Amino acid sequence: MIDLVLIAPVRAYRDALAMAIETDPTLELLAGVATGPEALACMVPRQPTVALLDFSVDSVVPLMASLRRTAPTTRLVGIGISTRHGQSEAVVRGAEAGLAGFVDADQPLGDVLAAVRLAARGESPCSPRIAALLLQALQRRPEPPRMPHQLRGQGPARLTPRELVVAELAERGLTNRQIASRLVLGESTVKSHVHAILAKLEVGRRDQIALSGPPPSTGGGGVEGPGPTPTSSPSPLP
Repeated sequence: MIDLVLIAPVRAYRDALAMAIETDPTLELLAGVATGPEALACMVPRQPTVALLDFSVDSVVPLMASLRRTAPTTRLVGIGISTRHGQSEAVVRGAEAGLAGFVDADQPLGDVLAAVRLAARGESPCSPRIAALLLQALQRRPEPPRMPHQLRGQGPARLTPRELVVAELAERGLTNRQIASRLVLGESTVKSHVHAILAKLEVGRRDQIALSGPPPSTGGGGVEGPGPTPTSSPSPLP
């Protein structure tokens, strides 16, 4: 059974979605609320598996960040998204905040329920239209310069920008599922990146991933400078 919370300001839409959820024996609706404060109040004690967030709610961008802080284990899925109504930036910000998936406003209710099940399994449902929007936003960003990274005490290994991001999150202890949620990727894609990173760094386990080597040694065996110049007393005159 997947428990979830629904956040949608339009009552007719919220009620219709609640009825659809109730017909699915694998889903349990814990609460259906209209505003951000109501959502935060019910998320604290319940920590649902999935939360559905309608992007038409007021102040959706800061609300996403608040929900992620309040219920870090809950998979947050954005719904009712219309790129025709200026929500493109909110989608990008949602991906950066770690949303687990996105459902287009034009998709039927059945797709919303399917997204809940996918998110609960650790996957990241996303409509083709929103996936294209996210890819375009990613392509507009300047690519960071590639630089060699080395394992402590090992030889250099070159990582792609995406592998570098995944490696940094893995080094901080995040699981593949958490990394996939943070980067809006499939868990299998993250797993492939981790395998590539381990191969390039020539290590066998993810807990051995380390991107920064020890500080360069200044060395203690430098060339000694000349000693003090001996002074000679003038010879006495004969």
